Amino acid sequence: MNKVNSKISFFSNIQNIIKENIKILTSFIICIVVIIAGYQFYSFNKNKNIRELSVFYFDTKKSESQLEFIENMNVISKDKSFYGLMASLEIINFKIENKNYNDSFNEYMNLLNNKNLDNIYKTLIAIHASYNLFNKIDSNNIINLLSYVDISLESFVGYRLEILYLLSLTQGDVNKTNSLYEEIINNEQVSSSIKERVMKINGFEKYK
Repeated sequence: MNKVNSKISFFSNIQNIIKENIKILTSFIICIVVIIAGYQFYSFNKNKNIRELSVFYFDTKKSESQLEFIENMNVISKDKSFYGLMASLEIINFKIENKNYNDSFNEYMNLLNNKNLDNIYKTLIAIHASYNLFNKIDSNNIINLLSYVDISLESFVGYRLEILYLLSLTQGDVNKTNSLYEEIINNEQVSSSIKERVMKINGFEKYK
């Protein structure tokens, strides 16, 4: 019984880490959205289509009808602007909320294989997708998502390593877990908050 409770508590801790990181990443993404949306509005202020699309996008986000929300986001997602990308992410989040995890993975992959996206967007999408779909799809697919992370972007190194660390725990790969733990703790590019979370999980795993 104690082993069962420990296992439940362990996975509960992992889920809490994922939820915490999704909130942080979502806030980060929102900041980028606001900055880019503001820049686009400023740069294309005379472009009627951009203005109308931005209004359409934010009005759709407020829609109380799920059918209307999906239909409108599908329309917006076909646009090649930044709002098209955001609409695609809204559709993916809707599918995740409805537990369509494999469809969500495929949609993420479509975005990541978009040659018009900069590496920072692909990295954000890959990290966000990995946390969102952790323990919901095959671990090999999570590793596939992480292959799109640009490791030259120092701000995301810790997130990538943390996800790999969590994966190794769920797979029971002790050697890999220990190796990743040491890499995280000794890597100067990894933030102190990530190191603290990993240390807590490592301590719990060690003494459970």
